[in-house]
Amino acid sequence: MVPAGTRMDSEGYVITTETCETNIPGIYVIGDLRHKYGKQIVIAAGEGATAALAAAHFVNSKKEEGKESD
Repeated sequence: MVPAGTRMDSEGYVITTETCETNIPGIYVIGDLRHKYGKQIVIAAGEGATAALAAAHFVNSKKEEGKESD
């Protein structure tokens, strides 16, 4: 499930930014795969919303980069 090269801690949890992005641009992790304090469904749901917003921003920034190079 987790791409090779994704940074993880000693317990096997993926290390992410506050927007749930991994060290691989465009790859986001939420829920029990992510290193964090709480392990509850409500936290994972909130992380899903955060990751979705961050992923949309990532995609839009890539589209803008493409327009600039035309």
